[in-house]
Amino acid sequence: MEDSVAFVDTARLQHLGYAQELSRKLHLRDVVGLAIANVSPTMAVLLLTSGVFSIGGTFAIGADVILGVVVILISMCLAELGSMFPVAGGMYSLVRFVLPGPMAFITLFNYLIQGVILPASIALGIGQFVKDLWPHLPLSEAVIALISVAVAVSIGVVRVELGAYVTMAMVFVELLVLSTVTVAAWIHPHQSLVAVTFHPVYLAGGELRPVTLAMMAASLAPAFNIINGYDATLGFAEELVGGPKKLARAVITAATTAAIAIVVPLTSAVVTAPDLKAFFSAASPVIYAVESSLGPGFRMVLDVGVCIALFNSMLVYFMYFGRVFYTTGRDGLWWPFANRRIGRVNRFKAPGLCVLLLGLPTAVLLFMSQLNWLIIFSGTVTTVVYFFIGLAALWSRIRFRGEARPYRMPAWPVAPLVVTLFTGFAIVTQEAQYLLGEAALAAASLACYALSRWVWRSRQPSGAAPEWREDAVSG
Repeated sequence: MEDSVAFVDTARLQHLGYAQELSRKLHLRDVVGLAIANVSPTMAVLLLTSGVFSIGGTFAIGADVILGVVVILISMCLAELGSMFPVAGGMYSLVRFVLPGPMAFITLFNYLIQGVILPASIALGIGQFVKDLWPHLPLSEAVIALISVAVAVSIGVVRVELGAYVTMAMVFVELLVLSTVTVAAWIHPHQSLVAVTFHPVYLAGGELRPVTLAMMAASLAPAFNIINGYDATLGFAEELVGGPKKLARAVITAATTAAIAIVVPLTSAVVTAPDLKAFFSAASPVIYAVESSLGPGFRMVLDVGVCIALFNSMLVYFMYFGRVFYTTGRDGLWWPFANRRIGRVNRFKAPGLCVLLLGLPTAVLLFMSQLNWLIIFSGTVTTVVYFFIGLAALWSRIRFRGEARPYRMPAWPVAPLVVTLFTGFAIVTQEAQYLLGEAALAAASLACYALSRWVWRSRQPSGAAPEWREDAVSG
């Protein structure tokens, strides 16, 4: 039975113009587990929330509740598009099949830069927490980070099942840590849930002040980095057994689970904070709140949990974006030599070279001072990608009218309209420096699009994959 399902999956992939080269051995639980590992709720709650607390104070709760709703709407868009185009290129492939070429290249560049920036920031986080656990370890944080990148890349270049087994075990540990954070809040609550949620405050000049509407708006885009990564399910579309409907189910399950696993402990941490001034002043507000409730001795448990969560997330990032990069080679986006090397799997049926190529710039970023700016910028990058997903979900119903859709989102076009408008608003309310960074990235994307269309494509050998497979999907 499983072989017949895999045959149908392979036939649909061939209909889209691709050969089945990756090993189709993952089940629903495996793909959802990989996506949750990529989201890394422990990392999101304990580390990534710090930036949102610094911008919007306790409105971080409201921002993440709003974002949780938007995330589920985004997952519905991804589920419908992913069921139509179950290709390992993730969100890049969805935009590529639906929207014009320039938009696909902008999506791709915004997408791939996350695959370098985020693993680098995660690796440095591992270095910091390892040094916190063993301060006398004769290695610098950057060297520890480099070792963690090397280990993750080594796992990422072999069989996908190994990465899935490793991440599933680590996700279980993550959820235990988050459960502890949640329980701690309700053992020793100090703040009113209603007050911190509906009357948000922030720290300014040593005093708590009401959060303004402008601050609320500015906190939305950074919050995208907190509940982010559930789309990793799409990167394993060519390795999932069960067909497009199961892929759609995996996307929605991962997004919903991620939203709950982040919003609940995040809210709980604010409730358990004994002093909001000290909470906002802490390097990691959530860790401060948990230590206040359970005592400083619990810090070691948190550090171990965070290290596991960080490594888990970094591993899946390399596996996921390695498959996205691999897909660009199959699509013939680069010059012929690069396409032949990038669009090929190794003896383990994994895009090993692509994982290695992502690991190299990640290692370089570990020693660059601009990484902090890039980490904040990645929130803008993520928002831009979701903006194009909203547009693609709208346009696909028009462009591919009558096309078979294994999954149809309910109440269309509510979800894509909300996603497009929300992400568009989040983009325009960003600081000028991040908008300038996005403009520069878009310009580089369009330059590569021009090269791909008019220079590199002219050098493609006969029989190379066409630039856009519209004929394959339109029947």
